[in-house]
Amino acid sequence: MNICYRLLFIFLLFLQMKGMAQQSNFTQLDSVIVSANKVSQRRKEAPIAISIVNGNALKKENATRIDFLLNKVSGVYMPSIGNEQHMMAIRQPISLKGLYLYLEDGMPIRTSGLFSNNALIEINSAFTHHIEIIKGPASSLYGAEAIGGVVNILSQTAPSQKTTEISSQINSLGYHKLSASIGIPYKKDSWLLNANLGEQNNGPIDFSNFKKKAYSLRHDFSFNEKWRGFQTLQYIDYFAQMTGSVDSIHFAERNFNSLQTFTFRKINAFRFRQNLEYSWNKHSRSVFNFMYRDNKMDQNPTYSIASTNNPTKFKGQTNSNVFSSFVFDFQHILSVPRLNSKIITGGSFDYTQQQLNAKYIDITKDTIIGKYTSYAYPNKDSLLTNYHTNINNAAVYINVISNFGKHVNMNLALRYDHFEYLFQNKIKTGTPSSNNYFNQFTPKLGFTYNKNNWGSYVNYSKGFVPPQITEMYNAVKVPFLLPQNFRNAELGIWYTSDKWYAELSTYKMDGNNEIISVRQTDGVNLNQNAASTQHIGIEYSIRYSATNFLMLNFSGTHAKHTYRATSIKGVNVSDNEMTAAPRFWGTLSSEWKINNKILVIADWQHMSKYFMDETNATSYPGFDLLNVKINVNHKNFRYWLHILNATNTYFATMATKNFSVKGNAAYSYYIGEPRSIAIGFNWSILGVQ
Repeated sequence: MNICYRLLFIFLLFLQMKGMAQQSNFTQLDSVIVSANKVSQRRKEAPIAISIVNGNALKKENATRIDFLLNKVSGVYMPSIGNEQHMMAIRQPISLKGLYLYLEDGMPIRTSGLFSNNALIEINSAFTHHIEIIKGPASSLYGAEAIGGVVNILSQTAPSQKTTEISSQINSLGYHKLSASIGIPYKKDSWLLNANLGEQNNGPIDFSNFKKKAYSLRHDFSFNEKWRGFQTLQYIDYFAQMTGSVDSIHFAERNFNSLQTFTFRKINAFRFRQNLEYSWNKHSRSVFNFMYRDNKMDQNPTYSIASTNNPTKFKGQTNSNVFSSFVFDFQHILSVPRLNSKIITGGSFDYTQQQLNAKYIDITKDTIIGKYTSYAYPNKDSLLTNYHTNINNAAVYINVISNFGKHVNMNLALRYDHFEYLFQNKIKTGTPSSNNYFNQFTPKLGFTYNKNNWGSYVNYSKGFVPPQITEMYNAVKVPFLLPQNFRNAELGIWYTSDKWYAELSTYKMDGNNEIISVRQTDGVNLNQNAASTQHIGIEYSIRYSATNFLMLNFSGTHAKHTYRATSIKGVNVSDNEMTAAPRFWGTLSSEWKINNKILVIADWQHMSKYFMDETNATSYPGFDLLNVKINVNHKNFRYWLHILNATNTYFATMATKNFSVKGNAAYSYYIGEPRSIAIGFNWSILGVQ
């Protein structure tokens, strides 16, 4: 590891000696953001920790997956678990938990209560203009699940001139991608169409093929000076073999063979969005949004495979989860010049119908080759689950933004949410049909101070997560559950100059009523609000223009996540560190523009060790990665060469150990990708590069 540090230091020193003049591409404090309060606002007036991956960064990175982009943002770690499937860690340990809200143009990709850690699969990355990441609770504006953070994917707008682009990329691990877009402008409107096709075959990890087709259409229009809006249509067709994780023996042996031969995940997602904006006058405007979602996920999941007393016989399930939604969102923005204030009021209603069907399967394992070779449905009835749920979420909110003089701004928000789960079990056994209701107020108050090159902010916020459908209706009876809630206080400062940009945020977040499975006196496990946690951290980003042609960037987070008053499987884990909660994660980057055509980027990423289980008995040592990227611009072409994991580090993107009171344990490692070489190009046939 020391050798890597020294090589990187020498490389950066060499770049500094060779650098030539160029202006910095980073103007983050002057950036206009929309995630802070659903309307356009300057970054330095928002009392939150927010990072922006702008369009320029997207072009420089040419990333095949969104985790390559987000993992360079301070305080964000998005581990890949294969084929665009992912977990997330923003102000939380690495997990699959529903503590994050994923948006597309400011509206949720999925319905609250039906969280999927793989929601970003349902995004067309080639249609993305930029990405905004809020760190910390944002439920006061966006509602449920906005706890650890909010990831808002902003789509490209239709162009004002004709554009045609083709892009392609392949890598040494069997991945290839092709995308094309066409922009057609008219007098009062314009259209943008994009098709993005990706495929992985014969990768380094056994049974890891996947295909994804993504189609996007956007129509921007303006009727007159008062009326304008846009429409978007997204369709995602995704199929992936589910490799799953490996145990400790396979990981130690660097064995890339999979236990699986038939597990899979298939997604078909369709979304339509209609946006309308009306300007009443120069101080008042209203925005209306309608969205329709239609989503289906079919699975034969690896995580449902369980053992029996026979070493050749296992059990599992196939399932199909389908939902459709109608979403209405209204917002009115009123400027009050006399008070130097802006008042934003709004409301939303989400009506979703969901259907889940699951069947039991018998699985056969060949113990000689160590693989699950086949599965079959039992002769008798194999139906495990068959239920229908209506999910209604109605919300209203108010947001007041005021300027107190030249330097101080206040941002106050309050939201009320009402949830209804109308659950109907279509089989006689299992969870009884029931109706459940949840209500929640979520406030947020923040202040910013800016003078000359310095600025700071302070805020207090609350976030909440209602019980997920799978937490409510997967037992022999419906548990009494309350929404999980999180209280957050944070302080941030920033500084900017011609050569320097620095930003630092500190936070303390306490979680209560967190849902865990608790063993009852009758031996049955039931979900209960029985856990509390504490999260303390520092996030920072420092950028330095060493020369006009060389830029250095260091971003990182130091955090400690601990259990409070928590007992898991009958074991008291209070004051222990949480599972998969590294204390440090960071990236050191250099960008060297050799001339106006060639850009070299080097990223070193480091993760510290963390505990793999709740008892803190086993730890994973962490890892170091080095990525090198070379971009070349020539006329209407952009070419790139990427060497990812250049040192061929063997690592796990996520490692855990499940303990039991009997003393046995199951280790789980998601193997990271080995060194890969990728080449690609973008050809701008029409339009500006």
